[in-house]
Amino acid sequence: MVTGKIVIKNERGIHARPSAEVAKEAIKYKSCITVDHEGNKGNAKEVLQLIVLELYKGETVTLTAEGEDEQAAFDAVKALLEKQYDFD
Repeated sequence: MVTGKIVIKNERGIHARPSAEVAKEAIKYKSCITVDHEGNKGNAKEVLQLIVLELYKGETVTLTAEGEDEQAAFDAVKALLEKQYDFD
């Protein structure tokens, strides 16, 4: 299991479009990937579960990946959660 704290950096947080990008990447991996925000957990492979977490800029989440490709899954999803998106 790989786990770590991540700070959301996107100006508008992780709303629908970033959530879709995260889920699209996460489904490429066999590992179970979860995002925990203030005790609420969401499956990183499910767009709606990410949206419901209401992840705003500056908030800290715990990302966990567990499975055969956990390190690669963790690294890929971490990069997308920390990314600055430009969707204007």
